[in-house]
Amino acid sequence: MGSLRMKSEGAEMYRDKYIASTYRIKDHTDRRGYLRLDMNENPEGLPEDFVRETVKKITPEFLASYPQKDNLLGLIAGREGVDVQNVTLTNGSDEGMRLVFETFTHTGGRVLTVTPTFEMYQVYASMFGVELDTVPFKEDFTIETEELLGAIKEDTNLVVLLNPNSPIGTEFTEEEFERIVAKAEAVSAVVLVDEAYYPFGVESKVAYCRKHPHVMVMRTFSKWCSLAALRVGYLIGSEECIHLIENAQSTYNVNSVGILFAEELLKREDILDMLRQSMEEGRNYLVSKLESAGYSYYAAKGNYILIKPKKAPQLIAEGLKEEHILIKTYRKGMLAGWLRITLGSRKIMERFWEGFFRMEERDS
Repeated sequence: MGSLRMKSEGAEMYRDKYIASTYRIKDHTDRRGYLRLDMNENPEGLPEDFVRETVKKITPEFLASYPQKDNLLGLIAGREGVDVQNVTLTNGSDEGMRLVFETFTHTGGRVLTVTPTFEMYQVYASMFGVELDTVPFKEDFTIETEELLGAIKEDTNLVVLLNPNSPIGTEFTEEEFERIVAKAEAVSAVVLVDEAYYPFGVESKVAYCRKHPHVMVMRTFSKWCSLAALRVGYLIGSEECIHLIENAQSTYNVNSVGILFAEELLKREDILDMLRQSMEEGRNYLVSKLESAGYSYYAAKGNYILIKPKKAPQLIAEGLKEEHILIKTYRKGMLAGWLRITLGSRKIMERFWEGFFRMEERDS
């Protein structure tokens, strides 16, 4: 196809220069049939009987009607101890991030976060013409809080903190977090706390949303809740912040099937506890194997673990892919020599360990 031009005058059609210059990688890999340990999804998913019972609630009328959000909003608000006006649904965390960038940053402004982190923060900064400032983790996987505080400038629009960080898995202490929030408040910057992995061993920062109108917490049903396919997430914040976010939202941004599954799952604390416990059993198994075999690893918070293999990470990943196991590698930066493995049940981790150890022992 040719370049975009107006047919009548031959003049070039308007294109937003920031979107036009944004670099995106499109991955069309068919991951069906693989053991998926590369994107921090639940490798096994929800119990099949729960899925079947929930699907029975989907009728022709249900599918013909526009989504109804109120019940799910009420369930979330009740769990988090906030009012319904303090919560809005998003199409996964990706839309939540985009809405926050769109609402609380401006062209030429600045966003601050740490590195390495989730790649989409760089993408949205590029799309909206915002300068992304980053404070790097040190080699021992710690962050210098004073450096982060010093990087909050008068023209900083947004500070993004991850609780816990992905892919490292660390969290800020209460004292560190309070100092960052206070510094951001002093320059009128919004603080977005990305809690995609909060159920895996950290204290949520939702309480700060009640005390500080410039603090927002972002959640997703994709990880712990095993609903990545349905794209359901939410933002928690002050009534003013949520009102502004909803001004930028499309009317029906979350689909009815996603809402239904999220509602039913929040009523099943037994399933949520089982999902977390199963992952912890898998983590404990894998850590014991790594320690026995003398591997360097880093297992802080989150549903993932970093492993330093003896062979080149890419060779391990390619070999495991032949056995239908997908894992995450890094080609540059401080994690270039590491693998990131999504944690699952003990059964899943046994399969990974057997394949991983086989690749390490195999002649190149």
